[in-house]
Amino acid sequence: MIAEEHNAKNREYRGIGTGSGIAMAKAVIVHRGEAVIPVITLEPEKIEQEIARFRESLFISREQLLKIRATVAKTMGEEAAGVIDAQLMLLSDPFLVDETEKLIKLKRVNAEHALDTVIQGAIESLGESKDPTFQDRVHDLNDIRSRIISNLLGLKGQTIPMPEEESILVISHLAPSETAQLFGSKYVGLVTEIGGFTSHIAIMSRTMNLPAVLGVENATEDIKRGEKVIVNSMKGIVIVNPDEETEKSYNKLKSIYIKRRKLIEKYIPKKAVTPDGHKVSVGANMELPEEVPMAKHFGADGIGLFRTELLYMKSDKLPSEDEQFEVYKNIASQIKPDSAIIRTFDVGGDKFAGILTHHHYEPNPFLGWRAIRIGLEYPEILKTQICAILRASNFGNLKIMFPMISLPEELKRARELVEECKDILRERGEKFNEKIEVGIMVEVPSAAILSRKLAEMCDFMSIGTNDLIQYTLAADRGNPRVAHIYQSYQPAVLKLIKMTIDSAHLEGRWAGLCGEFAGYVLAVPLLLGMGLDEFSVVPARVPLVKTIINHFPYSEARVMAEEVMQFTTEEEVISYLSERVKEFLPKEIIEFEVID
Repeated sequence: MIAEEHNAKNREYRGIGTGSGIAMAKAVIVHRGEAVIPVITLEPEKIEQEIARFRESLFISREQLLKIRATVAKTMGEEAAGVIDAQLMLLSDPFLVDETEKLIKLKRVNAEHALDTVIQGAIESLGESKDPTFQDRVHDLNDIRSRIISNLLGLKGQTIPMPEEESILVISHLAPSETAQLFGSKYVGLVTEIGGFTSHIAIMSRTMNLPAVLGVENATEDIKRGEKVIVNSMKGIVIVNPDEETEKSYNKLKSIYIKRRKLIEKYIPKKAVTPDGHKVSVGANMELPEEVPMAKHFGADGIGLFRTELLYMKSDKLPSEDEQFEVYKNIASQIKPDSAIIRTFDVGGDKFAGILTHHHYEPNPFLGWRAIRIGLEYPEILKTQICAILRASNFGNLKIMFPMISLPEELKRARELVEECKDILRERGEKFNEKIEVGIMVEVPSAAILSRKLAEMCDFMSIGTNDLIQYTLAADRGNPRVAHIYQSYQPAVLKLIKMTIDSAHLEGRWAGLCGEFAGYVLAVPLLLGMGLDEFSVVPARVPLVKTIINHFPYSEARVMAEEVMQFTTEEEVISYLSERVKEFLPKEIIEFEVID
């Protein structure tokens, strides 16, 4: 974040862009106040009464959330209402409830303090992980803590002021119920201090097509009420007190965006086919079953990546086979006849620290014990998940994908576990898809280099560019000191992508790509020319990718890809692609996406 004097022109702040488009209006600032949590030592005879009071607060909180969910479902649709389910699940989470009641009994403390202690412990545990998905779940825990404690204390929840003119809301954070209040209001944009790309705020803002930038530090202090604010959700930029020239520039950009949106909406019902007849698939990335309707709304060809990490975050207990089965069955039933690729858990050992006795702190978890490595060392955990996916495959077209494969022997053992799970289900008399496809994520350079051998051993390969770039260039994109080395268009990375696609095709397999790179305007025709079979992006990005593919001849894309393979720097690649795409793509797409 860059912040200058409060009254200065063009003060720029950066965060995580979500929602859709650009907004410009005056700011409404909401400051949060924290409830003071009392610490009371109970007399022994008061303990059962305190537990009853705690359970009553859970009941009231559930009734409140169910009412909110019904309202959101009616006004915004089921996919938006679904994000509230995460908090409803927390209200009945055995760990949260049992540990709080245990603390009330053992420590003889009041419910407010006991709950606060339990949730704070869970938050600190999640905070040890660098995974942004886990960080987003911290916000759910904070929200549910505030709701329950407010009900215990008899406090009324803070309401969001509703302006009479178009405004930008600037606030530290929003609960799902508060985010829902923005729908149909005069708020045309949102800036928060807390929140990530997978948070409920992000999901709901995308559903509402509300431009939002999340995670902007000190926004409520640095931005003043009534200041004009520009929210550019496409680039994650907030500009405060813009000068006349900046206003004109953003008004022009907003006009281009409106034209662009009208253009790409035409391609929602269409297939991704180039002008010269080459067909590819465009799937959606997601992590909640409630996002499936959103993917279908935007015209996705199935689910190219379903992340399962959230199932392992709810408590210190591993999700059961039945619990996972219900989730995967839900997805399979909703998305059929299209397919859904279920990625097995891709988390670090820190998540299992409370369960696995041999886990130790790792200074660099991204290069350590995570994902498939944990699953192969503790096969019963992985087999539970595989059995659940196999059972759910009887209700739709599911595929299994293993992440973080770096060696052929890892894939060999993972496939053996799939066969063991099939034997288990046969003995139980359970039905499943005997020919279920099994694939891998190619996100480690060794997997790309050995992709020909790995392709022999699996049914498909999906390239995870977010990690592949980091591992290839040894640069953490979250570290500002080396972020400039994290280059999506670096030829070394592009050659590994091309090598993987070629290897898959030589073995008669298909290749997909499910990183952010699959949705970049310059990258789409390049990947098309490399021969990529499936693009998988966030649901709202699907129509844009389909629009680009429908405008770009496959023959020209192939020529372009061959030329790019001769370059040695990212600058050369971007310069070349920027000129070539102008020959085929509508100016609304290029001007809005390519020009900074």
